[in-house]
Amino acid sequence: MPTVADIMTTDILTLGPDMSLRTAVEALGNERVTGAPVVVNGRLVGVVSASDIVEFQGANPAMERPGREDEDLREELGGPPRSDEDAQENPSSFFVDYWGDSESDLYQRFEGEEQRSWDLLAKYTVGEIMTRKVLTVRPVTPLKEAAGIMSNQGIHRLLVTENDTLVGIITTSDLVRAIADGTLNGEDA
Repeated sequence: MPTVADIMTTDILTLGPDMSLRTAVEALGNERVTGAPVVVNGRLVGVVSASDIVEFQGANPAMERPGREDEDLREELGGPPRSDEDAQENPSSFFVDYWGDSESDLYQRFEGEEQRSWDLLAKYTVGEIMTRKVLTVRPVTPLKEAAGIMSNQGIHRLLVTENDTLVGIITTSDLVRAIADGTLNGEDA
């Protein structure tokens, strides 16, 4: 029976709780992953995902510079001027107009951002938004059990620990890859 150890990733990007959210976004983008464990002195203390960061940013929409007019900022960010009629008819267009790259990949938008005084991601840390209650499995956990946990909990990654030490990570992508390349030898995960 295939186990977590058969497909887990052992080369893991880890974040520190004192790391700024901006730095965390850059690290996630550079590694092209959507989440990472948070570790202090080798001890697992939490996990943070790109969706946690997006949710935080969305709940704290302080995106203006003090003393700047919206139209000045819109122009600086490459958006077209907006008429009062447009604002009345489609208020959500404000955000689409604001960023000329609104259709681009999230990582590309974050990579292009300058460090600004009003940038919430630079002012807050990973430790302030991370999930502290982390689900873990052991390397000997059957893949079917790990997949069931992920499905039932609605999560995309499980951290793998041995004697309270982080030894790996298993993601939904790992499971899909294992099925596709035959690692599971025809056995359902």
